Amino acid sequence: MNKHRISTTISQKYWELLKKQVGKHKTQQKALEFALESLENNSEPSSVLTQEEKIWLDLLRNKFVVIDERSCFKMLMETVDIERQNELFNKEKPVEFAIEYYYQKPLKDCSLKELIDGLVINTKLSNWFDTINYTDEGSHYTMIITHNMGINCSKITLLSIESVFNSYGIKIESTISSKSIFITIFKN
Repeated sequence: MNKHRISTTISQKYWELLKKQVGKHKTQQKALEFALESLENNSEPSSVLTQEEKIWLDLLRNKFVVIDERSCFKMLMETVDIERQNELFNKEKPVEFAIEYYYQKPLKDCSLKELIDGLVINTKLSNWFDTINYTDEGSHYTMIITHNMGINCSKITLLSIESVFNSYGIKIESTISSKSIFITIFKN
């Protein structure tokens, strides 16, 4: 049987795993061969979670409340007290918290792109909206959000987004309708 010599470096994490497997398989060679055979025999692709799926699981583990019936949520949006909601955003800063939780760092330490990506992920996870997209226009970003939840949903969403950008110190301009939110986010 032909044998081939290999030489490589591995991180401390995998070094510890290899040492553990050497305990079971007696040598590094046998541990590595077993691992390679296991990979070859496991023909199913590994189920790697998307970033959004990981966040959903975190939310579940941390017992976040999520309303899942859109018609019920739409009714709540129709009767919401906008001023009280604005007070909540200014006091509690829930979207800022969500972005900091997602990136595991203070909002001020995030780049503008991270901030916008965090908003997009947070918005998608809320499941309130039909679409959310943004484009880089050079001197600014343009974000467009669509939904069918009515004007109060647009107002509340814009208040939460304004709170984030005010906390971050970035100027935005916006226009809303009963089904859309258009936001220009200036880079400087």
